Amino acid sequence: MATRIALDGVGGQGVRVIAGVLGALLARMGKQVTVLFDYDSSVRGSMSDAFVIFDDAPIANPVVEEADIMLKLADKGHLRISGRKVVTDLGLGRSGDEQIPFAALGSEHLGKELFGNMIALGRLLRLAEIEFNDASIRESLPRRYQDENVAAIRYGYELTPEEIARLAEAAPPSRFEMNDAATAPHHRETGIGPGGAVAPIGEAAETG
Repeated sequence: MATRIALDGVGGQGVRVIAGVLGALLARMGKQVTVLFDYDSSVRGSMSDAFVIFDDAPIANPVVEEADIMLKLADKGHLRISGRKVVTDLGLGRSGDEQIPFAALGSEHLGKELFGNMIALGRLLRLAEIEFNDASIRESLPRRYQDENVAAIRYGYELTPEEIARLAEAAPPSRFEMNDAATAPHHRETGIGPGGAVAPIGEAAETG
C-alpha cells in the first residue's frame, strides 16, 4: 500500500532537502518513489512544499490529495490538504498534532539549529516505518556535515512519544509562539505566527 507524505514550509528551511534525501533513500531501498515540489523560487521565505509517495508497486498517481503523514515547518505554505498524522515544529500544531521543537533540539544536541531538519527527517522515517539503514542514509545525504546529519536523523528516529511530550513541555517558547504573543489579541486560531522554523541542511546556500 502506498504511503503519502507532505511537507509544508517556506524557502530556506530545507523542505526540498528533506524530501530529496527521503526520496533518494527510498529508491536505494528498492521502493517505487515519486517526489514533487511546489515552491516560489523568487523569494527566500516564500512557500515551499514537497510531496513524497512510496510503494512496492508502481505509483499510478503522484498527486497527494490526502497525506498519511504531514510535516509542517512553517505557517506560510499554501498547503490545504489534510494529514492523518501531523507533525509540526513547536507552536504550529493544533490539538492532536505531534509538536517537536526541532530547531531547539538541533542546537542543543548538535550545536546548530539547522540540524533540526534532519531530526524531522528521522521522525518521518520512524512514522513511515522505514528501516534505519546507516549506509543507505549516508549515500543519500550531501557530503557536507554527513556525520552530524546522520546523528540528527538517528536522534529523530529514536524519539519516543513520551520523550516528545516531555520535550515539547520543557522547550522554551518557539518563534511561532513568541510572534503569536506579540500580535495578541489578533492571533489566529492556530496560535502561530509568521517566520521559518529552521535553516537548511546540507549546502549552506540551499534555500529549499
